[in-house]
Parts: sequence; structure tokens; C-alpha cells
Amino acid sequence: MSHRSLHYGKCNARWCVHLRGHHADYPLVREEHGGVTYLVNRDYEFGYETILRFTSGAELPVTAKLVGELHQQVVIRDARGRPARLSGYVQGRVEISDAQGRLLFRGRYYDSRTVQSLAGDETLTATGQRVVDHWENGFGEGRYAGHAFALGVQLTREGDAPGRGQID
Repeated sequence: MSHRSLHYGKCNARWCVHLRGHHADYPLVREEHGGVTYLVNRDYEFGYETILRFTSGAELPVTAKLVGELHQQVVIRDARGRPARLSGYVQGRVEISDAQGRLLFRGRYYDSRTVQSLAGDETLTATGQRVVDHWENGFGEGRYAGHAFALGVQLTREGDAPGRGQID
């Protein structure tokens, strides 16, 4: 395949995704250390499908597989010791493939900031909007060798509704 027939350049459209699996499918484990409450998860997988739309007008349907290596949150308590919010991060691997399943990019993903308000109970009931700063970075494989992929999006979610976001 020639360099000219590859899709590359800046994407210009909203990031519309169809999630396969979700963090909620892999519950966090509650851990207590020195009076501090943490929620932790390791080694889980989820993915999404989307269409990358380039400024050139080209479109590239892709699927992504994300393997969470570490998802960690700390419970932040108010002055009376009640759970007020969660704050944390996630790190893992990402693989971006085309519609035929050919690997295009392989790299890392990070949720550099996850924030969720809590109702104040010890069951850690979530309230309001959840905010996640999500980043994916990788290098090309096969016909995309020598190319890089970078994506940044702030995802928001209200209750159990699917996350929404806009590509940076």
C-alpha cells in the first residue's frame, strides 16, 4: 500500500463511540491502608468502535482494545470523615485495529484524572457527573509503521448513562 493511500492527518469530528465492555463490568476492590480507603482494579479489558474522520474527508472505521493494568482511586473525606469524592487514575495498553481486524497502532492509554462526587455513605454511592481525562498514544504497526496516533478526550458521564466526550 502506498503512503498516499493511507489515512492520516488530523481528525475533525466528534468522537462517537460504541463501547464493548466497560469499567463497570470489572468492579473495583475496596482496600483500606492506614485509615485511607482505596478502590483498585487490575487486568481487565474493554473496547470501543468508532470512525475516525480526517480533515481530508477520509474516514477510517476502527476498533480499540484497552487492557487496564491498574485502575486506582482514593476516597477523599470531608471534615466529618464522610466520603465526599473519588479521585484517581488509570493506566494500560491500547491496540487500534481496522474494520478487518488488522492492527494499526499499539501503545498506552491513561486516564490522568478521574473525579466523582459521592453521597457521603460508606457504600460510596456516586452522585452527579463523573469526569475523566482520557489519553491514548501509540505507534503504527504494519502499513502504519512510522506513524503515530494520539487522542485526548474529556469524558463525562451522568449516572449509568454511557460516557460522552469531545476529541482535543
